[in-house]
Amino acid sequence: MNKEVFLSLKDASLSLGKKKILKAISLSIHLNDKIALVGKNGVGKTTLLNILCEKKKIDDGEFWVNPNLNVANLEQRINKSSDFSVIDYLISLTKRSQSFEEFNIKRITKEIKLDKKKKVNFLSGGEKKKLALAELLLSDPDLLLLDEPTNHLDIESISWLESYLNNEFKGSYLVVSHNRNFLKNVTNKVFWMDRGSIKTSSKGFFDFENWKNLLIEQERRELKNIKQHLDNELEWLNKGIKARRKRNIKRKENVNLLKKSYKEENSEFLKSISRVIIPKESTKIVEGPKILINFINVSKFFIEKEKKINILNDFNYKLIRGDKVGIIGPNGSGKSTFLNLASSKLEPKKGNIKIKKNVEFSFFDQSGEQFDDKKSIKQNLIPSGGDYMHVADKKIHICGYLKNFLFDPKDIDRFVSSLSGGERNRLLLAKILASPREILILDEPTNDLDIETIDLLIDFINLHKGSALISSHDIDFLKKTCQKFFYFDGSGRIKPSNKPQLSSTQKEESAFLKINEKKGKPISNDKLINKVLKKIETKEIQITNLTNKLQKIQDLNPNSLDYKNLMDDLKKTQNELDLLEEEWIEIEENSINNG
Repeated sequence: MNKEVFLSLKDASLSLGKKKILKAISLSIHLNDKIALVGKNGVGKTTLLNILCEKKKIDDGEFWVNPNLNVANLEQRINKSSDFSVIDYLISLTKRSQSFEEFNIKRITKEIKLDKKKKVNFLSGGEKKKLALAELLLSDPDLLLLDEPTNHLDIESISWLESYLNNEFKGSYLVVSHNRNFLKNVTNKVFWMDRGSIKTSSKGFFDFENWKNLLIEQERRELKNIKQHLDNELEWLNKGIKARRKRNIKRKENVNLLKKSYKEENSEFLKSISRVIIPKESTKIVEGPKILINFINVSKFFIEKEKKINILNDFNYKLIRGDKVGIIGPNGSGKSTFLNLASSKLEPKKGNIKIKKNVEFSFFDQSGEQFDDKKSIKQNLIPSGGDYMHVADKKIHICGYLKNFLFDPKDIDRFVSSLSGGERNRLLLAKILASPREILILDEPTNDLDIETIDLLIDFINLHKGSALISSHDIDFLKKTCQKFFYFDGSGRIKPSNKPQLSSTQKEESAFLKINEKKGKPISNDKLINKVLKKIETKEIQITNLTNKLQKIQDLNPNSLDYKNLMDDLKKTQNELDLLEEEWIEIEENSINNG
């Protein structure tokens, strides 16, 4: 293409219901832009991608697209179905010479390690992601919009995609991903979505954290200056100079407007930098021997199309309390099968798996079995009814608990089916961490989670007193949580190692998989911050109780004889609530400044 600008948005705004997703944003995408689109779950990253590929229209502003631009969009959820084989399915989409396209199809499916003869309807989630990628690349696009492209891809495929984007693809792309290594390796620009605006960094994702922290500190200083100015104005007004009463009235009006504006801006700022709060470790440790699972000469295999797929072959291993084991390997090599064997969901073909008596498991998987989509968030977390749930041996109001996981209390009656992928996984974390068991079984836990939440999950795993078996393609995550690794390649021969066991080819293709043998010390919270968080939790419970009291008062008949007394109680209670909310915001500020 001759023109440098591919597309642009000018003063674009969009609302979904009452929520403003975009607030008069402006951006442009140029030739050779390699952009990381980052932001918390729910800020509107997928919505922005849908605008750029013209699946959704903006409410106000201008959207311009180069008329010759070929845009290809990889969605987060892949729902492809066909009775065709992979190669026939891809050939059916070709617009150029079939012989030329067939050559390309065979080349790409071979490089991405996708069985071209396998029927589309029988592909796994990871294989369907590969098929969607192949379809996009064969369309010869100028601009790629990639929504979580590494989800469900194995390490080799992620490495291949990195190489393709860096060395073969000649256009531009905008990518949403939680995978830090991937973003660092393939981007030269960042769009940071935050509270309806987009901030742009001309550097790649490798510099994102430093750049973001500088912007946060700048905004914190600006708010601090506004607060100082507001305090000075309030002090001046409190002196009550009668000779300037009219002027005082106008100035008081301006101060009240400033006070309201500051309160809103400060509250939004605190929400934007708030992080998921992981409950204090409450794992029930069963006393006795430290061996939790003992694999004794375990063998497991499947027969598929007359081909034997080995998962384990005379496998011996003792999972000791405290072991955190990373499970690595290509899609279809048996990682999920191994997790199901370890948790007694599957039986071995040969050998024994002995699990310590009374040991319990917490599961994080992608199957969706943990939730009933037809029920609300509240019904899923408290199936027996009521408003309180048990967290770390305490009864906590569900609204207060879910606020720790960045859920709005108003959303507790939302059906689980309406949640985004990131929200669903955050809810699953909330459920598991309310009462974590001694053995954590985590199958691709980082999929759809934002980077900040992944950091908190890393902290929790490091502090967990029990053991964990973690299957993931996110090397950065595994490197920060595991001391041992099992590599599955279909041979069935697996030995624990403090490094991934890779073939020579895989070593060449996946050099970035080198994992430090030395583990850092687990991250522990400062005692002061722990005290502050406990205060916040107490205040939230008090606020909830006061809100319930207000609701009861408001529901009474206003014509009753007790109306006047009830209104006095209402005003008093409301004042208490306002004071508590102000104190809560102050505690939040102190916790952030001291963090």
